[in-house]
Amino acid sequence: MTLRKLTGREVETCQAEHNRDILAGKSSRGWSAAFQRIVSKATASDADVRAVAADPLIGFNRLAVVRAGLVAWSYKVPVVAQAEHDGGADAVADLDDERLEWAATEIMRLTKPALFQTPADAETERKNAPGSSIAL
Repeated sequence: MTLRKLTGREVETCQAEHNRDILAGKSSRGWSAAFQRIVSKATASDADVRAVAADPLIGFNRLAVVRAGLVAWSYKVPVVAQAEHDGGADAVADLDDERLEWAATEIMRLTKPALFQTPADAETERKNAPGSSIAL
């Protein structure tokens, strides 16, 4: 797969599509795991909430991310991600869940690397950032 970093406009579009899906009741990402927790415990634990909040794809429509950031891939015969341009089927929509998740994650890792930092990494970067200290 050939992936690229998203533009600012594409990031906004991916968030807007996720928002529209949520408002329309269409977003089901992670629903099966959430539903299993609800059924088994009736409530989510603090750790469950933190895990969901730490998901770097939360708030982004995975399909929109991959449609924007996947340039091409090949499997025996090269497949162009934007197949609809030449009248073909939407090849991205036909990706299985694992590959869609992987591609969306890697595209977001290129686009917003800070989302993938641990709290310790973020603190180290903050301390080492230019202008983070002043010599008196």
